Amino acid sequence: MSSTAIHRTPDPSYQRRSGRALEERTKAMIVAAAEQVMTARLGEADTDDALAHLTTADICAQASGYIRRDGTEGPIPKATMWKHFKTIEALAAAVADTMTAADRPVPDQVLRLAAGRTATPPAGVDTRRLEARFAGRHYDLDQLADQFERAAAAADRTDMLYWAAELAERGLRERRRGDHTPVAAARDWARRGLELADPASRLDCMMGIRCARAAAAAEAVLSRNLDYEPTGLSRIRTIREAELEFAEALGWDLHRLLARFHIDHARALAEEDPQREMRCVHTVARELPALCAPDSGRGHEPQDRLHAGELAEIIAALCRVDMAYNCAPGHGEQFAALFGDGVQALMLDLLACFAVTTDERRRHEGNVRALLRLTEFVRRTERAADPAAVAAAVEDYRQAAVDLLRTAEFGPLRDLLVAQYLTAKAQSLAAAEADTNTAGPAIEPTAGSIVHPRPEGLIQAAVQFYDHAARVTSPRGSAGVLRARAAQAGTELRQSIPASNDRHTALTAVPGGGEFDSIARAINDLVLIIISRRNRFTDAEITRLLELVDPMYYYITAGRN
Repeated sequence: MSSTAIHRTPDPSYQRRSGRALEERTKAMIVAAAEQVMTARLGEADTDDALAHLTTADICAQASGYIRRDGTEGPIPKATMWKHFKTIEALAAAVADTMTAADRPVPDQVLRLAAGRTATPPAGVDTRRLEARFAGRHYDLDQLADQFERAAAAADRTDMLYWAAELAERGLRERRRGDHTPVAAARDWARRGLELADPASRLDCMMGIRCARAAAAAEAVLSRNLDYEPTGLSRIRTIREAELEFAEALGWDLHRLLARFHIDHARALAEEDPQREMRCVHTVARELPALCAPDSGRGHEPQDRLHAGELAEIIAALCRVDMAYNCAPGHGEQFAALFGDGVQALMLDLLACFAVTTDERRRHEGNVRALLRLTEFVRRTERAADPAAVAAAVEDYRQAAVDLLRTAEFGPLRDLLVAQYLTAKAQSLAAAEADTNTAGPAIEPTAGSIVHPRPEGLIQAAVQFYDHAARVTSPRGSAGVLRARAAQAGTELRQSIPASNDRHTALTAVPGGGEFDSIARAINDLVLIIISRRNRFTDAEITRLLELVDPMYYYITAGRN
């Protein structure tokens, strides 16, 4: 056979695959454009009949961001629309499927449009399936499992994948600290979903990414058991490789970058390779801001968005690597060669990415900024030349109480920073007491306060934070460096505590009842003060109170106290 004949008969399997991929992408672009038009109409008039008169012709004419084959933007060709969606109801059903796959709430008007304007739904639109998915947010775990079993009985692979993702994510959200049984169950549901996902289907890839993230999060929790950690890291790497495959099939640059970061990070910890860990953190910190910039050209993939929690995790990793390896024996030269003096610039670029995050931005951004303030305080006290400078730093740190609560999710990094803050606070109080004793008789603490911190007690509390970091932290990577540092600092600080019979304890409670009863009584008193105010709170006062109350509520309900 001649070479010309060979070129005239390409591999039919490859031809089918490439043609299918092109059609899938065209269909996804039409659905994304339709979602934008529907969302815009609902934004103008959020009424029950806002989409009642919408037609496919309207979608074709009003769509923006649709990329034609010649690379230009313009309206959707009607022939292309009709090829993929014969009716507006079928298009609305595809929009609803895409939004649920991306874990975004579907407006009621879109669901009603998908169900059809007449009593007889259009062919291909299963209204019961749409209603079940819409009500799924109100189901408990048993009801979600029932939906999965019904889909399995009907051999509906797409629905099985959807409910597996829902079960995995819900199981992780509803877990209690220390209870690994629901975490393992959530992981198993997520892995089941990964087995069902077809990389050739865009919707399956989107659902597969949800399952991959849930499975990796579950493995991360289970890996806190140090005996299981090597297995967990290997599984995280495999799961993230599946996520990378889905992201590449979808053409999602941001998800691709994050998946590669997690793959390299898991490999660095498994192989105990500090240089690889530094390199993967540096890469994601350098490349992520470019993908989040307004001129990145990713506006045509609305689902390829950054979550605030993921960004907070990356910033915390940068802080942890900086604290562990910068100027550390054996690692300082590698760190300096890679990062130079650009850590702060990378940090500022990452903080700017919060502007494009999708969920819970306020909480995660507040937590990260609290971590950075606490880090800066510790560095300032380390540079302090005398006790007066330490006392001045403690006095200037007005947000200390809130920051100690907000940083609870940052592991050994937070433990070390809190321990160093408590040590500085103890030094400040000891210096103040010394000045008072020199000037005259000691002044008793203000009556009515809930607790009265004493230097000795704060030092003991700092030792407890050091011990916690040394006891539960992984011995691998930058966390392992911080673990060793915490163990050494805890031992040295414990040896510095003088043995005495001082009647004062760490926190001398108000007489008459336990410490918790004193706290409860004080809160009741605060409620009475608030409701008996003559004037209402100003906007500035409300903002300040929320900054105090929100982290306290999350700290208590998340079980991190």
